[in-house]
Amino acid sequence: MTRQTKAKDKDQFVVRLPDGMRDQIAEAAKLSNRSMNAEIVARLEETFLSSVSARYKWALEQINGVGHTKISVSKVAEAVSEETAEQLERVFGGSSYPSFELSDRVAKYLNVRPEWLKHGEGHPFEVHDLYSYGVELAETLAMQRPNKIAFIRSMAREGNVAIVTVNDDFACQIFKTTLNLSEVVGGSGEYDQASFSNTCRKLSWGHRQIDSSGYLLEPELFVQLIHGDLNPLLAVKQARSSSWFSDWWQPPSFEKQANDYGYWAGYQEFCKRVYRNLDHIEVLRAERDKILSE
Repeated sequence: MTRQTKAKDKDQFVVRLPDGMRDQIAEAAKLSNRSMNAEIVARLEETFLSSVSARYKWALEQINGVGHTKISVSKVAEAVSEETAEQLERVFGGSSYPSFELSDRVAKYLNVRPEWLKHGEGHPFEVHDLYSYGVELAETLAMQRPNKIAFIRSMAREGNVAIVTVNDDFACQIFKTTLNLSEVVGGSGEYDQASFSNTCRKLSWGHRQIDSSGYLLEPELFVQLIHGDLNPLLAVKQARSSSWFSDWWQPPSFEKQANDYGYWAGYQEFCKRVYRNLDHIEVLRAERDKILSE
């Protein structure tokens, strides 16, 4: 179970919609690839985040929601080299506008996009697109020298994948992939699935000093993550830990599974298919064999 509030325990409010608005919301939700409820909430949040002070407070709340020691406004002020907390207290309280230079420093510290914090443009968090995998991706991720790499699979049927690298403090990055780890091959193709198994294999064998782990995340939260609307550290906290990252690429692990519990429906058959495909692709088979011989 993910550690999040159950839907029935959340605040609820019945809204009477004007004629035709329900269809508009449904169409917008479809385009955003999320539920109608998530679409409504996202639009309300966008309205409430229209002011600078609201964005400052939201960014800090996201950090404090991760579960580390709570960060106060005065601690933020000290971290960004302000002489006192007075100016930032006024900014967070909505009684003063920050300079753009101050907002740049705060954005870097809170790991949000400067343009979003200053002007409300785009999404709070930067999302990077990935289109190729294999050993090259493993080395690219390892070169960042992260403390942790979280491989997050959506619990939706398609099984989309995102990657979060975590460094010191709140510094982290979100990577959106084209992968579907499921029988729904999608645009990624079977080649990319097999190539990604070598990414996981290389990190597990060649970079054991890095904490690389697998997670499963509820679909709506996953969509927020890859859109840059959810703090990546908070996404990792709310995801369910799963050993799929270390298991799915090696037959001794996935073949001994009695069922798919702790993974996803069709997990074992999916792993077998990807392993067979890798064996039939010479360049990827050679890459795998080189990893295992090192």
